[in-house]
Amino acid sequence: MLSFKKVIIALAVLGLVTVWPRTLSDNDASRMGTIQSLVEARSLTIENTAFRDTGDKVFVDGHFYSEKPMMTAVFGALVYLPLHLLGLKLDLGWNLAYYLITLIVVKGLWLAGLIAFYHALGFTALAEQPRIWLTLALGVGSLYFAWTSTYNNHAVAAALLMIGFYFILKARFRPASYRAHLALAGFFLSLAGTTDVPNGAFYAGFLIYIIADRRLRSGVVYYLLPLVATVLPALALNYSISGSLIPVQTVRAYFEYPGSKWVGAKGKELSGMGVNQLAALIPYAFNSLIGSKGFILYNPLLFLAIPYLIRECGPKREFRREALTIGLASALIVSYYLLVTNNYGGWSYSIRWFVAMLPMLYFFIHPFLEALTVRRKSIFATLFAVSAVIAVIGLFNPWSIGNLSKYPLVSNLKLMSQTFDAISHP
Repeated sequence: MLSFKKVIIALAVLGLVTVWPRTLSDNDASRMGTIQSLVEARSLTIENTAFRDTGDKVFVDGHFYSEKPMMTAVFGALVYLPLHLLGLKLDLGWNLAYYLITLIVVKGLWLAGLIAFYHALGFTALAEQPRIWLTLALGVGSLYFAWTSTYNNHAVAAALLMIGFYFILKARFRPASYRAHLALAGFFLSLAGTTDVPNGAFYAGFLIYIIADRRLRSGVVYYLLPLVATVLPALALNYSISGSLIPVQTVRAYFEYPGSKWVGAKGKELSGMGVNQLAALIPYAFNSLIGSKGFILYNPLLFLAIPYLIRECGPKREFRREALTIGLASALIVSYYLLVTNNYGGWSYSIRWFVAMLPMLYFFIHPFLEALTVRRKSIFATLFAVSAVIAVIGLFNPWSIGNLSKYPLVSNLKLMSQTFDAISHP
């Protein structure tokens, strides 16, 4: 028999030793540049930081900026400020400040997302022990875990979406205080959209969900009010960089500067700046979902979650509206990326863009565990075990090095082998 409190403590301890103490890619280096500049220079430019050489940057009006959504960097800056006052400084290589920022922001939100997931399952008919096991399956048996070892917006958005979804359920099932719960749902769901913009589809979906509910729609203003604290600051940051509310990562001209890795053939890899034709779309979609980069293969429990989500969309199902909202928003996001990208998210362990939807998708596994049989236990245990192995391999380097293998899992295994050889034969 598992105790949820003890499980959370164990996961917190696990979190301490599953965070890299250094940047691993241009992506997280780009964010660290903004964090360092915000705290040390009260600026958004990154050319005077230790991370100036990152390739994930744009050139606007004579200055270099990170091309990543700024709100994730703001979270990191809030943590880095007291660390910097204590004498810790961000830098290249192994760095305590980077470790603590990632631990507190990414790993801390991972744990908060798991707590929200467990309590969200409390609105189902699932018994205590299966709730704990399903929470563990999400926590260490999915790419949600793999992406917590480095600083990124995907795991952050996943946690924020799950917390927002939990408050949506509270608003539905705890009518006495539904207005406060709608406000909290609006805050976390919209904040997720500012950290990983396409995930704003979930905020929009739940807005429709609220309006369609005769009881909840009277509190819709509470759901909308947090936009002032989440979306407006994000738009203000965009405006301060370029004089436009449009995110800089959507403007090709900002990537065209001397020495840019995006100029020339690689310029075609910029996301959101073209639409795939059918001949390219079909193999790209196949490899993204079940082929070489297969997101479903890298999260085997989705073989349960997706069919059960679809089943929950049927009439008279308890969570029909939630399933429709999450299913449609997820399908919209997946379709968007499959249509307007062609590089699988660059060097990454499977498709990083889809990580944020994992907690909400895993929620729909609960009916499978409500009437447990020996066969169902075996299926769940097998999928959980395989998923955990895949996730741990991904944990070693979520920015899986593409030139080692076209298969991220193989790439990581090769990198692990090379690393251990270097340690054993210095």
